[in-house]
Amino acid sequence: MQKFCNYKKQSQINRGGFKVKELITTDEIINALKEYRWDGVNADEGRLMLLELISKAAAGSYNSHTEEGFMNSFGLLKRDRTLNKKGRKFVCDMVYASSNKRPKCFALMEHYRD
Repeated sequence: MQKFCNYKKQSQINRGGFKVKELITTDEIINALKEYRWDGVNADEGRLMLLELISKAAAGSYNSHTEEGFMNSFGLLKRDRTLNKKGRKFVCDMVYASSNKRPKCFALMEHYRD
């Protein structure tokens, strides 16, 4: 059986008094957004966009050339476009929360998607 949401990478963010390690840092997202010239997009929206693009790719659909480059710059997919271990952890981190909390993606969707 797999373990879910095992945080053990890079930077840490203080959320609710607890330090949580982020799998993909805000700086990484900002750098990738700049590289692909999405200047009007902030890191939080970039994180949500990454989740959406990964979901679309994992379902077998294709993205635009720029979206593919942005998504692939984080190394979350295998060559056959299925999620690798890091990709599964990222998705789990974004969409899973304990029963008395809301997942991260909910707040981002409420703010950036109408």
